[in-house]
Amino acid sequence: MNDEQVKDLLERFQAGACSDQELEKVRYWLHKFREDEQSGLSQIDLETIDDQMWQPILKATQPETARMIRWPLRVAVSAASIIIILGVFIYFFTKDSSYKTYANDIDPGKNTAVLILSDGKKINLLNAKNGLLALQSTTQITKTEEGEIIYTSRNEPPPLQNGGKSSYSGISNTIQTPRGGQYKLSLPDGTKVWLNAASSLTYPISFGWLKERRIELSGEAYFEVAKDKLRPFLVQSKTQTVKVFGTRFNISTYSDDQFTNTTLLEGSVLVNQITLKPGQQAVNSGTAIKVNVVDPNDVIAWKEGEFSFRNEPLQNIMKKISRWYNVDVVYQNKEAGKQIFGGTISKYGKISQILHMLELTGDVKFRVEGKTITVL
Repeated sequence: MNDEQVKDLLERFQAGACSDQELEKVRYWLHKFREDEQSGLSQIDLETIDDQMWQPILKATQPETARMIRWPLRVAVSAASIIIILGVFIYFFTKDSSYKTYANDIDPGKNTAVLILSDGKKINLLNAKNGLLALQSTTQITKTEEGEIIYTSRNEPPPLQNGGKSSYSGISNTIQTPRGGQYKLSLPDGTKVWLNAASSLTYPISFGWLKERRIELSGEAYFEVAKDKLRPFLVQSKTQTVKVFGTRFNISTYSDDQFTNTTLLEGSVLVNQITLKPGQQAVNSGTAIKVNVVDPNDVIAWKEGEFSFRNEPLQNIMKKISRWYNVDVVYQNKEAGKQIFGGTISKYGKISQILHMLELTGDVKFRVEGKTITVL
């Protein structure tokens, strides 16, 4: 396919004159540019794609087949091809007539949370000044210029034996992110935690004198756990306990999700006595755990500022959008929620950008009214 044919196809797409098969081709080009732009591979041989993807497109346009947007095709590129595909991207996203916006476009979430101290005092971390926020026993809580909460405990002793207690016993804090919020904190042992939207974490103000570092999570969080051979690190959630001595992993345990997903990036963890290896994900239904092999980078894309969907039903995607943009989602077309999508896009754009991409890559439309999105 030469430049003139590409231009002709895009013009017919703009005019709404494309066939179903041609629409699939244009959608695929757009998605492929997005995907390869994120990974650093930005050159695509349109002629090779045209030859190799035609059969999958024929299958994808059959009414009974779900639309799978992420294709397993990877091709090397000629230097001239990037100009063409870049033109596709610019064509879609710089022409007012081809970019759908909403009168009340909605901004993305931001770094905001509420810190609830053991005495019930609440600190709005969005408005709190940098520096010392509170002093609990010998533990200092500070907010950095980067908007991170750090716990610093002095004179950390070894754990008490035989169930002994200290002045720290029973003193725990909770940090909560709202819908449309996320936050990062460092626990007293140096463990770093990234908390996703609509999540909550409860933890002791110090791990000194404790035999274990036990915390409670609802929602989603990514952990980089500090090593401590004397005190294992345990994350308690609705259906499981994750035990680790030092590693990197992600847990998603929202109350409105069917499964609790634990994904290991580095090290080793026990999920209800089931050992995970890096690149594995434990899917916990509450009655059984299934271990899958996944790409951890897709799982923690939220932490890196992206939405990354890999063959996910629209209803799962809209849950993530709802939490991050603080919107409600209703379905006029319930069957639309079963459609399968894939792709990667920044989560820091306005909501119209996300919805526009979904509309381009599948048979789904949206209506935005106030803080409610209707799936048509």
